[in-house]
Amino acid sequence: MLDNPFEKKTKSEPLSLQKNEQIESLDQIEYAVENTEIPKAESPASTFDDLDFKPFVDKKYEYTPSSKQSKLDKRDVSEPLSDEKYQARLDELNNNAENKHYVLFFGSPASGKTWIVGSILHYMKSYIDGTVHLDTSKTTESEDELFYLLQDRFNRVTGAQKITSTDTTQYFELHISFKPRDTSKPKMEIVFIDASGEHSQQSFRTRDNTESGKLPNYLTAILESRVNTKIAFVYDQSLADQHGVAAQINVLNSVFTQVELIQQSQKKHFPKALLLSKADLIFARDMAAVERNGYDPMLYAIDKIPSFANGFFNESPDNKTIFYKMGTFSVNSDLILEFDKECPEKFFRWLYMQGTGGVSPIKEATCWDKFKRWLSGS
Repeated sequence: MLDNPFEKKTKSEPLSLQKNEQIESLDQIEYAVENTEIPKAESPASTFDDLDFKPFVDKKYEYTPSSKQSKLDKRDVSEPLSDEKYQARLDELNNNAENKHYVLFFGSPASGKTWIVGSILHYMKSYIDGTVHLDTSKTTESEDELFYLLQDRFNRVTGAQKITSTDTTQYFELHISFKPRDTSKPKMEIVFIDASGEHSQQSFRTRDNTESGKLPNYLTAILESRVNTKIAFVYDQSLADQHGVAAQINVLNSVFTQVELIQQSQKKHFPKALLLSKADLIFARDMAAVERNGYDPMLYAIDKIPSFANGFFNESPDNKTIFYKMGTFSVNSDLILEFDKECPEKFFRWLYMQGTGGVSPIKEATCWDKFKRWLSGS
């Protein structure tokens, strides 16, 4: 019988066979080793059994299950960025800035900014010749939810949660990756910034608000960074001005002034677009003015909001205007019945061409195509 090779000995000594036993072959050795019993060591009692570990929850953010705590719930902007956080944000934005394309939407509350973002995303997902996805490695839980909520509304998903006004304590960054099917066209990483209308209103100076007269600094950080930034001003003519609240035209003028100051101080220029939102209501209620201005959105804007439009169009001949509509909505809910891709396509085409030096993301109509369209009366 073999000695236990794992038995503790007082001093090291070679293993030996019993005097009267001999192993005649390698097979016997293998058999002997396989059948040797090894005493099992008892596991020591854990020294951590009495400790009560609890997950750390940052009180600045809403609680999320532990399985999802790898990302923030939301981008909290209830307080301005400190100098240290502002600089850290600038450093983050400036890293690989030449490949980042940020789109900022400014306008009063309820002017349709979130819906416009949703229509552009729906157009990109459903019609553009390429692949589009949300980069969830860069988004918060709230941004993931908003992205799919917007898709639900435009895909007519009944029972889906309705879209509400953007919370004033947060903002949304929707990081979208676009890869054209035509490999000769460049890929683009686009970040749509959806901020509350109250943050645009903050740029208008009022006596009773010491924080007014300037944009929130999470927005100025983007404007001051080296990322490729485009700006969309959203004006809703159907939105009535309210007593004690900054008028839409004053909000647009104040934001435009803040943007101009940054442009002048840093010697840069942002491509800009004026979106006349809910254009279906403009055509329904003010068709006489539309016809008087030859269906030209720029002339219409100069006619209706001259105190903003005059400076906007004089700043640069490249500033764009769109009668922005996105289709027909149900009178019973905010589900879309028929999507109109014309305006989202115009905006995305402008956005992509601004970022690629004139490359169009769509197949442009030839002169022959335009002639055939004219013959057909369309």
